[in-house]
Amino acid sequence: MELGGSVTGEHGIGAEKIDFMAKQFSTDDLDAMRMLRRVFDPEGRCNPHKMFPGSKRCGDFAPRKQASA
Repeated sequence: MELGGSVTGEHGIGAEKIDFMAKQFSTDDLDAMRMLRRVFDPEGRCNPHKMFPGSKRCGDFAPRKQASA
């Protein structure tokens, strides 16, 4: 970003860049994005832990026990 780049990409924000969104966008910008997302996904089912700074990553979730075969 310091050299003119951005955190955005062709397929969205990658997990490695998500926390940099707060450096590129203001709090008001991020709040507007969250509100818009809620319009299309009011129950938060679509990738619930992705997109915004502070979101959990796959490694942040406790592993689940799998059923025995």
